[in-house]
Amino acid sequence: MRVRKLLAYAAIYVLWGGSFLAIREIVGAAASGQSVPPFFAAGFRFTLAGLILLIWSRLTGPISLSPRQLYGASLLGLIMFTCLYAGLFWAEIRIASGVAAVISAMIPVWIFAGEVFLLRTQRATALSLTGIALGFLGVVVLAVHSSPGATPAHTSTLAVFVTVAGTICWSAGTLLSRRLALPRPQKANAGWQMFSGGFLLLLLSATAGEFRRLPPTAILLSPRVLVSMAYLVVAASIVAYTAYVWIIAHDSPTRVSSYAYVNPVFALILGATLAGERLAPLQLAGTALVLAGVVATLMGKQTPAPQPHSVDEEQATSASR
Repeated sequence: MRVRKLLAYAAIYVLWGGSFLAIREIVGAAASGQSVPPFFAAGFRFTLAGLILLIWSRLTGPISLSPRQLYGASLLGLIMFTCLYAGLFWAEIRIASGVAAVISAMIPVWIFAGEVFLLRTQRATALSLTGIALGFLGVVVLAVHSSPGATPAHTSTLAVFVTVAGTICWSAGTLLSRRLALPRPQKANAGWQMFSGGFLLLLLSATAGEFRRLPPTAILLSPRVLVSMAYLVVAASIVAYTAYVWIIAHDSPTRVSSYAYVNPVFALILGATLAGERLAPLQLAGTALVLAGVVATLMGKQTPAPQPHSVDEEQATSASR
């Protein structure tokens, strides 16, 4: 059991953390026509990953997919996958993968803020309120900073705010999921959310004219794009998600939530070592504020007894991711 836990934590820490660099590898040079357009890339990732999860779920047991459950999962697919990842893939053309990971780490902070101020299902503590304030201040610092020159860590204020908007959409979907009927088992639920969200991303791609601007086959089938997309579909969307579902059922939610501040640290290390991303001092200060805010919020959160939807509410983000 101990070894399995270590492997599960390694999966959600490393595989989710690496997903931000994989996204940038696919879309980072899109402006020059040498990479895959962002909406198409995101749509392809989640349509394929969702289809694989649905088939896997069907082959391993019965699934429940009533019209009401499909509606709930499709709505979450729109709010969480389409909205978050359209913005994230688009933004990573303009911001460093590490910066995108740091901003995405704010998701548990927004969720907690919604629980406190909107749903009133959580009681704020001094530490958690300090965490919310620190995280918000860190995002502001990242947004107002503008690195000189077109360096890999150059920050686009608009891209930062688009990424923040995506994380707020994901957080809203997480809160909304508590009131929706969703497919069972969880693999089928996640699969339909990914599939429907990915399909809508492909429709957005077509509407935006990306199909007419797809790069040559040589770029679509280049080792860099293929390896990065395979990583996102298999490692980040399926393997890490499976590890997350298992570990959330076998360890404390507080300990599992540590991925929220470990992922961006790992993403920053990967971006610096593999992609040459270097953050300016003010960006590092904003990063430190966000991470401190996430840690303080999670530590100050007074968690009620586990609810039946505890796993449903936190899809692999990719997480988050």
